[in-house]
Amino acid sequence: MITIDVVGAVKKHVVTAIITAIVVIAGVCGYTFTRTPQYTATAQLMATYRGTTQDTNANSYNAGSSYIQSQIQTYPQLVKTESVLQPVIDNLGLNTTVSDLAKQVTASNPTDTMLVEVSVEDTDPKTSSNIANSVAESLRKQVTSTLYSDDGDKIVSPVNLSVVQQAYVPASPSSPNVAMNLAIGVVGGIVLGVVAAVVRDLLDRRVRQSSDVQAIVDAQVLGTFTRSDVFADVPVIISRPASREAEDVRRLRTNLTFSDTGDDRMPNVIVVTSSSPSEGKTTVATNLATAFAESGSKVLLIDTDVRNPSVAKKLKIEGTVGLTHLVTGQVTSQEAVQRYWKPNFHVLPAGRQTMNPSILLNSRAMKSLIRKVAETYDYVIIDTAPMQVSNDAAVFAKEGPELLLVTGLGVAEKRRLRETDEELETLGIEPVGVVLSFAEQEKQKDNYYYYYGVDGEKKSKHKKDGAAK
Repeated sequence: MITIDVVGAVKKHVVTAIITAIVVIAGVCGYTFTRTPQYTATAQLMATYRGTTQDTNANSYNAGSSYIQSQIQTYPQLVKTESVLQPVIDNLGLNTTVSDLAKQVTASNPTDTMLVEVSVEDTDPKTSSNIANSVAESLRKQVTSTLYSDDGDKIVSPVNLSVVQQAYVPASPSSPNVAMNLAIGVVGGIVLGVVAAVVRDLLDRRVRQSSDVQAIVDAQVLGTFTRSDVFADVPVIISRPASREAEDVRRLRTNLTFSDTGDDRMPNVIVVTSSSPSEGKTTVATNLATAFAESGSKVLLIDTDVRNPSVAKKLKIEGTVGLTHLVTGQVTSQEAVQRYWKPNFHVLPAGRQTMNPSILLNSRAMKSLIRKVAETYDYVIIDTAPMQVSNDAAVFAKEGPELLLVTGLGVAEKRRLRETDEELETLGIEPVGVVLSFAEQEKQKDNYYYYYGVDGEKKSKHKKDGAAK
C-alpha cells in the first residue's frame, strides 16, 4: 500500500485511528501511573590477580589475567546463589527467601573490564542500597576466602575481589520511567492507530469515498449527489431549483456535456446504471434528464428496468403503459410517451412486463427504437437495471450510447464494482464517467459560504463584513 493509500485510509477511518491511539495511550498511562516506584542501587567490585612473589615475569601476569577473565564471567551467576544471598538475609534480618531476593538482585561484568556490578531493586531506596552493599560484601568474601577453603584449611585465593564503589541511596526511582513510557505510548498509539485504520480499510467491503471508486474504475467522477431527503421527492430542479442539490445536478449536466469518450456513435444517448441495486441510479437519471430539459434541450427519459420499474413512481406519473407495449407494437409512441413538466421533456415508462426482459431489450425493435429517438431528441436518458441483475446497460452501450456509472457510497460493494468494471472492460465499453451518490455534505468554508432559503431564493453572506450579496 503506497503512502497516499495510507493517508486516504486514515482520513476515511479517522475515528478508528483516534480511538485506537487514545486506548493505547490510556493503557500505557494506566500501566505507568499504577506501578509501584522501584529504586535501584548499584555497588561495584574489582577483581585483581593476587599472585606470588615468584610471579614476576610477563607470562605469569598474562596467565593471571586470563584466569581472572575466565573466573569473573561466573560471578553474575554466583551472586544469585544461596552461599552469597543467605548471609545477606541473616545480616540484615530480611523477611524473605533466597529465591525472592535473587529476583531483586542482578549482576554483570562490563565487557573488557575486571569490574563486577551488583544492582538491587526495591520499593525503598535505603533498603536497596543496604542490600546492594551487603551482597557485594558477601560476594567478596565468597570469592576471596570461602570458595578456596579445603576441609577447613584456608588457601590463599589467587583472585582479590574488593569493593571499589559503595551503593548510595538512590534519589529518584529507576522505574517506571514516566517520560519514556509516555513517549512510547504516544508513538505506539499513533502507529497502531494508523495500522488499525489501514486494516479496517482493507477489510471494508463497501465503497466509502471517491478514492475507492477511482482505485477500481478508470473513469472520471463527473458529479456527486449528497445524502439528502430532497432527492427522495421529484427532481430537485423542479422542487427546489435554487438548492445546493440542484446545483450539483446542473454541474453533472455541464460536466457530462463536455465529456466524450470519442468512440460513441450516439453521444446524445446516455445509459445510466449501477453495479448493484439501491445505489441511486434512478435518482441520477431523472434529475439529469430534468437538468437537460431545463436548459432547453429536447429530452426523452426511458425506463428500461422493466424487472423493477421506478421512473414512473419517482416522477409520480402513470406507468402502466410504456416501453414494453411500444416495443411489442401494442401501442403507438403517442400513447406510450408522456410529457412531463415542460413541453420539451418526455418520459417513456417501463410499462408492465409482458415478456422476458432480456429478449425484449435485445430485440431488433428495441435497437431500432433507440436509433430513432437518438435522431429525434437532443438527449435520451436510459435508466437500466443494475449490472448485478443483468447486463442490459452493456448491451445498450455496445450499440453506441455513452454509459454513466452510478456508485452509492456506503452501499456499493468493492467486489461488485470490480466485477462490473471487469465485465465492461471485457466488452470493450469505457464509461463516460462516474456519479457518486449518498455522499456526506461538506462543511461550509469559514470565510465565505452560500445558503439557500426555504422559498428557493439563493442568498449569500460574507462572514467578515456581514453584508448580503
